[in-house]
Amino acid sequence: MRILGIDYGERKVGIALGDTETRIASPWMILDNDGHGELVKQIKLVVENEGVERVVIGIPMDTRDPSKESAQAGAVRTFISDLRSINIPVDEVNEMMSTTEAQHSLYASGSKAEDDAVAAAILLQSYLDKTK
Repeated sequence: MRILGIDYGERKVGIALGDTETRIASPWMILDNDGHGELVKQIKLVVENEGVERVVIGIPMDTRDPSKESAQAGAVRTFISDLRSINIPVDEVNEMMSTTEAQHSLYASGSKAEDDAVAAAILLQSYLDKTK
């Protein structure tokens, strides 16, 4: 089954693709966040064109108090609701530290890749590692 990983940001949205058979997630692309409506349309096209059966989206958690929800987490939940309203199955995962981990990984490798797509791949890989 093909799975799409999303690292949602106010300006840019990182996209990764993965597969439950190979259990490998790879950074794929960056989308500009031009508003929920436009972004939902773009994600729907990707889901249809790439044969994606499930979407995994990272929810930012407050590192000091995980019971508190940030404004960014609220925006992500609204986006998730919009995707579910058009029948796209979405799983939520804790994205804590995925962007930081992506930045460290890119710096260590000397890569010039976009950290948003790498962060999406990191959270999707974590999801694949935890599912059977």
